[in-house]
Amino acid sequence: MIEVFQNIVRHSDQKYNNDFFSVRSLQEGVHIFSSNKIDAKSYLFLKENLSKINSLNSDELNTLYREILYNGQMSNKGGAGLGLIQMARKSKNNIQHQFNKINTDSFLFSYQLDISTSKKINLDKYNTIDINANLEVFSKFIDDNIMLFYKGNFSKENINSLISLLKANTPQESENKQLNNYKIFHSGVELIQNVSRHGKKKGNFLEGVFCIFKTNNGYYLCTGNILKSGDFSEVENHFNRINNLPITELKSEYLKTLKENSLNEDNKAGVGLIDVRRYNKTKLDFEIQNSDQGLYLSLGVNIPINN
Repeated sequence: MIEVFQNIVRHSDQKYNNDFFSVRSLQEGVHIFSSNKIDAKSYLFLKENLSKINSLNSDELNTLYREILYNGQMSNKGGAGLGLIQMARKSKNNIQHQFNKINTDSFLFSYQLDISTSKKINLDKYNTIDINANLEVFSKFIDDNIMLFYKGNFSKENINSLISLLKANTPQESENKQLNNYKIFHSGVELIQNVSRHGKKKGNFLEGVFCIFKTNNGYYLCTGNILKSGDFSEVENHFNRINNLPITELKSEYLKTLKENSLNEDNKAGVGLIDVRRYNKTKLDFEIQNSDQGLYLSLGVNIPINN
C-alpha cells in the first residue's frame, strides 16, 4: 500500500481530482488498486518497465532489484523504479495494468496488485480479480460522486483510522459550527460511532459501511449495519423524535439529553445525532429493513454547504 501511494505521488498530475485508491479483500486474496492521471514521460517509463517486470520470474526480479539498488539503472525519478519491482516481489503475481489515453500529453494509469492472504502461496487465476472489475467500480464511484467508501470491521482501531482520515481531509481551523469542514467531520464521527453503538457483532467482528457522496448542494454521509437484538424500537423512536423536533427546540433538547447522558452509564441517549440535526438543519435519513442476518439500519445525513 505504501508503494502504491508513493507511486501516485511520483507520477500523478496533482491538478487531477479523480485519483482513486482501493483495497478489496475477497476469498483468498487482497487486491490493491489505484488509478491516476500521468504525463507522457511517466507513461513511457511505466509501460516499458512494467512489461519488463512482468516478464521476469522471482529469481530474476531479485537479481534486477539488487542491480538497480546498487547501480540505479532503471530511472532517476522516485527511487529508480525499485518500488515497482518491490510490488511485484511482494505480490508474487504480475502487476495488472492499463493505460487509457486522455490526450496527447496525458494518460489514465490504472494498476492492481493481487496478494494471497496465505504466506508462500500464490493466487491462482480463479482467485484473482481481473483489473476490469475494479475499473468498473472506479467508474461507478465517479458516476455517483462517491468520495470515500469503507466496508468492513468497525473495531475501535478501524474507527480511529476512519476518524483520522476524516480529520486529515476536513481541517479544523475553528470550532464554529457554521464552517463546512466542522459539519462534515463532526457528522461523520457521530454516524460512525452510531454503528459502534448499535451494530450487531458476530464474534469480535462488527461489520458496517461508511460512505461519503458529493451532491449538487453539499455532501451526503451515510452508514449501514445490522442492528443489535432489541435495539429496533429504541433506534426508530429516537430518530423519529429527533426528526419531529422543530429546529428552534433542538438546542434545548441537546442540552437536556447531554445532562441525562452524564448520568446514563450505557451512553445510549444519542446526544451527538441531535447536534448533527441541529447544525445541519436537515432531518436524519434512515430506513430499517429485514435482511438474512437481522434488521439492517441505513442512516444518512445531508450536509448543505454554506456559500
